[in-house]
Amino acid sequence: MVSCSRPHSEEKAARIRTDGLGRQVLIPANIKRIISLASSETEMLMALVPDSLVIAVTPNCNYPPALVAGKDRIETYPLDIESVLAHKPDIVFSEEGMIPPEDADRLQKLGINLFVFRFRNSAEVLAAMDSMVAWLPSKPEAKKLTDALHAGLAAAENRIKNSNKNPVKTLAITYIDPIFAYGFDTWMTDKIRLAGGRNVLDVALDKPYPVLQRETVLKLNPDVLLGGSFEKLDTSFFRLYPELKQINAYQHKRIYALTDDLASRPGPRIMEGIKEIEKFINH
Repeated sequence: MVSCSRPHSEEKAARIRTDGLGRQVLIPANIKRIISLASSETEMLMALVPDSLVIAVTPNCNYPPALVAGKDRIETYPLDIESVLAHKPDIVFSEEGMIPPEDADRLQKLGINLFVFRFRNSAEVLAAMDSMVAWLPSKPEAKKLTDALHAGLAAAENRIKNSNKNPVKTLAITYIDPIFAYGFDTWMTDKIRLAGGRNVLDVALDKPYPVLQRETVLKLNPDVLLGGSFEKLDTSFFRLYPELKQINAYQHKRIYALTDDLASRPGPRIMEGIKEIEKFINH
C-alpha cells in the first residue's frame, strides 16, 4: 500500500487488494460514493478525500464536526444491511472489530465492495491512509498530510531508538468491572512504545482485550495506569479493588484519563494520541 502524488482529479484505476480479514476486495475505478462503517475510517476519509464523496457514516462518527454533521447515518449494531444497499456505494470501508465477519461476508455476496482495515501498529494506520490516497480521488492537501504524519512517526521512532531511558511500565484499561485491558496485540501497545513506555502486557494473549485478575495487576505493578483520572478511579476502580492501591501507579498518583477518541481511533490524529500518552508517561 503506497501513497500517490498524482493530481487529485486523475481517475484511479480499478484493482484487487487483500483486506485485513484476508479477503480479496475490488477497489473500483472512478469512485464517487463511499460509506464508512467505522469512526476511524470516517476521520481518514474526511481528511483525505472530498467530503461530498462520503455519502453515509455511522451514528458515532463525530469528527470533524462540520463535515460529518449532514451525512446520512447507518446503524452498525446490528448492521443495517438494507440501508447500505439502498445507498448504492461504490465502496465501503470499516476496520477489524467494527463489523462482524459474517456481515462482511454477506455484504460481499450481495455485491458490495467492503474493505476492512486491520490496525496493529501505527505504521499500519499510515499505510491505510496512503492506500486511500492511492485508491480514491483525493484532496490537493492529502499527500502533504500523509507526508507530515510519516515524518512525525519517523521522528518518534528515532527518539525511542536514541533514548537512554528505560521504557515506563504502563497498563491501559478499558473497563473496570471486570478489568479489561489493552493487550499486547493492539495498536495501543505501539502508541505506548512510541511515547516512551512499555505495555506491561508484553506477550500475545488469546484475546486482544483480555480480562485481568487483580492478582495479575498486582504482579504487573505498572508505573503508569491509563484509563481514567486519579480522582475517578480512586472512587471506582480502587474502591472495588482496594488491594491494588499497592501498585506503583497509585502510590505515585500516576493515573491518567485518555481522550477517548484519540485513544480508540486510528487515523489522522495519530500523533496527537501518541503525544498525549507521552505527556503522561513523562509527567
